[in-house]
Amino acid sequence: MTTNWTTLEKTALTHLQNLIRINTTNPPGNELEAIRYISKILEEAGIPHQIFEPTPGRANLVARIRGSGTKRPLMLTSHVDVVPAENSGWNLPPFSGELKDGFIWGRGAIDMKQMTAMSLALFVEVCQQKIKLPRDLLFVAVCDEEAGCRWGSKWLVENKPELLDAEYALNEVGAFSLYVDGHTFYPIGVAEKGLCWFRIHKKGDPGHGSIPHNNQALPQLGYAAFNLSKKSLCFHKHDVPAQFIRQIAQKISFPQNIILKKLSSSFWNSLILKFFIKDAKKRAAFHALFHNTASPTIFKSGQKINVIPSEASLDVDGRLIPGQTITSFLEEVQKILGPGFELERLSEHEGSEVEHENAFYKTLQQTLIKHDPGATPIPYMNPGFTDAAFYKKLGIKCYGFVPVKLPPALNFSELFHGHNERIPVDGFLFGLKVLWDVICEG
Repeated sequence: MTTNWTTLEKTALTHLQNLIRINTTNPPGNELEAIRYISKILEEAGIPHQIFEPTPGRANLVARIRGSGTKRPLMLTSHVDVVPAENSGWNLPPFSGELKDGFIWGRGAIDMKQMTAMSLALFVEVCQQKIKLPRDLLFVAVCDEEAGCRWGSKWLVENKPELLDAEYALNEVGAFSLYVDGHTFYPIGVAEKGLCWFRIHKKGDPGHGSIPHNNQALPQLGYAAFNLSKKSLCFHKHDVPAQFIRQIAQKISFPQNIILKKLSSSFWNSLILKFFIKDAKKRAAFHALFHNTASPTIFKSGQKINVIPSEASLDVDGRLIPGQTITSFLEEVQKILGPGFELERLSEHEGSEVEHENAFYKTLQQTLIKHDPGATPIPYMNPGFTDAAFYKKLGIKCYGFVPVKLPPALNFSELFHGHNERIPVDGFLFGLKVLWDVICEG
């Protein structure tokens, strides 16, 4: 039985549009409706699967197609929750799933219902063609990734680990086209930064708003927030971002190649960022490759406009380079804050790296090159965290690999959690074929 690509492509695109139209904004999530949609597709194909709802409305789904067993299983995993979207900032409604100008528009088009749609279509195709793969193939759709994974991958790992028996997993973020100096690269995620969400508490003296004094909690915490946003945490060289930089530099022209290589040097990094990288967003992205980061996000203080509050708190999103500990990270933060601030740890895990000198990784590289000759797959460190943070506890080797070919003018990073999230139809279909070959050949 041969693959009818016209039908398969239409099916995958329909899944993507339908999934986008299911509002799974987290909070509150309500991913159960999306999981029921997936379940219906699997039921129609006669594929057994299990649904778990660890708390009302928050659901996960696991399915497995048995292979010959000559190789250990491969897991296709995605989360079906999405971050909030403000209607006012969008050209099209964020949950429309509309096809316009060659793009599918909507929240989740890139992060990451496109992987759910591709995986679902291909998973069913394997079953319908009765293909006996060398590996078991797992399809796993989870909730709650955008809020820390408590009811999703974390819950599955802690409560149903036997269902996640896999050697490798394909997950976000990676295998997107990146264009530098006329060359095409495909970063493959092989490392992720760690996470430390923490709260800074500051106490001061209360008082009447008409008589300000020098020991107010809120202004002192505001100054601390300003320092965190302006002062850099320590430089930490890591092999994956160093390889990422080096392999790009090998392809591009002089003098950009020399400047880029210097980014992985502790001596040159700050100078290069300050004087040679003029674009603020690019400068921030390169900075995050070699530094721990701490982003102030939520201020809380006071209840009445004419009352000086006696305390204030600030929530901070901290990310740390693999190999760094939570303790050493918070010590860096404390040095910037100075004395008098209390740190409360909210959620944390250290960074991770997966081996990328094996046959499976080479299959990922070779498949991308097969479909885009002349492109260069390169190792990549995700500055954020994903479900891989929990899957790795079961020994699963997780790669950021959700293939998509983007037009050069489209900024991939701005699509994540941004307005007008969308995916090019031709780029999505490119990814569908790449993923199919990985499933069949990996």
